[in-house]
Amino acid sequence: MLKRLTILLIIMIALLSCAKKSTQWTENHVLQLTSEFPVVGNPVDLDAAGSKIYVAEDQGGLSIMNLDNSSKVWLTSVVSVDGDTVALKKIRKISYISSLNLLFLNETDGSDLIRIISTSNPDSLSLIESVTGGTSDLRDMKFRAITEVGSPYVYEGIFVTGPQVKYGYSRELIPGLPPVFTPETIEPLATPNGAEITASHVFVAADQRGLLIYNRSTGAQIGEVDLPGEAQKVKIVGSYAYLACRQDGLQIVNVGNPAAPVKVGSFDTSRYATNVDIWNNYAIVSSGGGGVYLFDVTNPANPVLKDNITNCGYVNNVKFLNGKALVASRDQGILVYNIVP
Repeated sequence: MLKRLTILLIIMIALLSCAKKSTQWTENHVLQLTSEFPVVGNPVDLDAAGSKIYVAEDQGGLSIMNLDNSSKVWLTSVVSVDGDTVALKKIRKISYISSLNLLFLNETDGSDLIRIISTSNPDSLSLIESVTGGTSDLRDMKFRAITEVGSPYVYEGIFVTGPQVKYGYSRELIPGLPPVFTPETIEPLATPNGAEITASHVFVAADQRGLLIYNRSTGAQIGEVDLPGEAQKVKIVGSYAYLACRQDGLQIVNVGNPAAPVKVGSFDTSRYATNVDIWNNYAIVSSGGGGVYLFDVTNPANPVLKDNITNCGYVNNVKFLNGKALVASRDQGILVYNIVP
């Protein structure tokens, strides 16, 4: 009898051991780690183009990583066009326009402002202008080049500051003068956390109100859709808006008719979803302590989980670059993943 009980106990232990292993992710990861870049500060934001990654390291200043040779440049100051040395003490947001060699940095030490830096000479970055006034408490910031033929403007941008969303064009290009940004202002009915612009509309991730849509020309709100969780960031691709909604993960909205947006799909990630980016048919979401989520969004109404990396520390931000996934980790720096279907 004792022998039978011993045998049964051994079998039960073996079964429980197998069951425990089967609950873990045992498939090959779609996201394959290829590079790691340590940082000094906390990598709270990043942008990238070509082979370079630009990282806002909060109190660590600015870092530039080069994927071609795995090198890194760490900067705590730049030189202005007047020859003055300007410290980079607390960089919280970053945006880069590669075609114009312009880097935008949100400096939060002392008076909050947006520094515009020329990267024309990669070995000696130059501060050419600063945007001040209405730039405090920035929670999102994006700039991009104007590509329309014949446009008098150089770039356009949008940023979220306090209770307001500011957007617009640089001033007309004047030879010898920097293209200073002069924005329009929207003040949403709820706290704006993130925003995007198209040629005709402004899209705002508005915390507990979900997604708000405005006419870009008039500033009038024309559409709204309530979403679960607290909307943090939004990415517009084609007729769809992809939102990171904190407690409720990824939310996808059809905005083909901006006056009547419709939620079509979602996926509830663990922990808090903070940022989202799109490349081809993939969506990637940063989820704090929940790691990184990669989805196939070929059908936006049915996002399919392809991978969830949880051994990368606390994830602040994510971005795609030329088919690679870039992860800004508070604990491990900048991680670069290949996507291997």
